[in-house]
Amino acid sequence: MKFKFFFLFLLFSTTIFAQTPFDASTKGFMITGKVMAEKAITLSDLKNYNNIELQDINVSCTPRKEDKAKAVKGVLVKSILDSVAFQYEYSRQLGQYYFLFVASDGYKIVFSFNEVYNTEIGNNLYIVTEIDGKEASETSNKTLLLSTKDIKGGSRNVRWLSKIVICDGGGEN
Repeated sequence: MKFKFFFLFLLFSTTIFAQTPFDASTKGFMITGKVMAEKAITLSDLKNYNNIELQDINVSCTPRKEDKAKAVKGVLVKSILDSVAFQYEYSRQLGQYYFLFVASDGYKIVFSFNEVYNTEIGNNLYIVTEIDGKEASETSNKTLLLSTKDIKGGSRNVRWLSKIVICDGGGEN
């Protein structure tokens, strides 16, 4: 009798206390690929980074339609990427790396390592934390990648960001 009770307790406790897998579409995004260790970034983790306030910004995800927000807060993507260690043998290999930003619906955008770290684009590439006083998680965009210096506004904005994949474009291994 004691064994049956113990077995039932064990069965229910593993079901109740089991961790649920990370759901990037609602909780944040993953950083994967050529990194020493994958990292999950939750929307609440973004509060620990320096948030930058932007005024009158297009938050549309298409160049055909403008959707202006009066006040947007965001975290620079490169400050988030700085929190992971990339896998490489020589630092010059980083020039061949690129970042694949993937939305939960499968939409993908690419930025090169040099574009993020060595151009004005990288100084204006954000993960949005707040739009017009609402937390990003409360908006329809959820996790929004925002590129504010592209010539065609909205062309590389990504809503529902689910992962950033660090890729090696060198072609040789």
